[in-house]
Amino acid sequence: MSLLGLRRNRTTPTGTPTSEKASVDPSGNVWARRRSFSTVLASSLQTGAARFRALAIAALVPLVQVFAINSALADSVVISTLEWPPYASAELPKGGATTEVVRQAFAAAGLEAEVRVLPWKRAISDAKDDMKIAAYYPGYHCRHVEGFVASEPIGTGPLGFAENMDAPVEWTSIDDIGEQKLKVGTVLGYANTDEFDEKAGTGWVRAIPAPDDVTNLRKLMLKRIDMAVIDKLVMSYLLATEPTLSGGGEILKFDSKTLDDKTLFLCFNDDEAGHAMRDRFNAGLAKIDIDAIVERYFAEEF
Repeated sequence: MSLLGLRRNRTTPTGTPTSEKASVDPSGNVWARRRSFSTVLASSLQTGAARFRALAIAALVPLVQVFAINSALADSVVISTLEWPPYASAELPKGGATTEVVRQAFAAAGLEAEVRVLPWKRAISDAKDDMKIAAYYPGYHCRHVEGFVASEPIGTGPLGFAENMDAPVEWTSIDDIGEQKLKVGTVLGYANTDEFDEKAGTGWVRAIPAPDDVTNLRKLMLKRIDMAVIDKLVMSYLLATEPTLSGGGEILKFDSKTLDDKTLFLCFNDDEAGHAMRDRFNAGLAKIDIDAIVERYFAEEF
């Protein structure tokens, strides 16, 4: 019998399952192998892409860290603040008294400061979310939101109450204010003293928020509130310069009893770059005389 004949007479053994018969069919076997190869290839490509992404992310981490460290070694720095004259303002010479202190401290550290004046809450949020902004100021503390650390003090501010001369308030403690159910004007987003903010937060002290100090002083002139939390220098500046408060100096006064002589800080991001920039700023701050700068500023500019 010829080889051809043997091939023709070859039969599938009995008992072989149908699936096995299909698997030995030449055309079926090829397509099965192709499908298997396609599945393996797709899986390999997906695994390779995932590995590539993981490697790329791992490679970027040290680059981000290097960028963060290098930002602390730059020749310039961007910081944010608010309209809070006479401490900080885009409308004041040199940006205000505290801005001049901050600029000179950075200059002593070999850095030029770019100051962005924004609404207070945005000044804080931009410092947190925008990598270009290294810090915000001036804070009575740096706990407005999580993720910031304080510099050495950049100045002080006498914090107390404005009141209407026709209706002076008698008080010796924050509890006295709560017991009298006085309406106290505050500024939305501003920190005051820990005790005042805690008791205002519980409702014991009746705090009436306003968008700014000018609004509070106008309301106080009209006796719509009983007193307003304000910085003494801010009040003096606004009464002397704000047209809508004309005549306010004859109606309003700063209470002789202060809440606190608040320390002011520059608030840096609580990360490696923030710590490095804070240390550099503090080194520059140690080289300047804060009180002398503030005194000279008011003598020359007002």
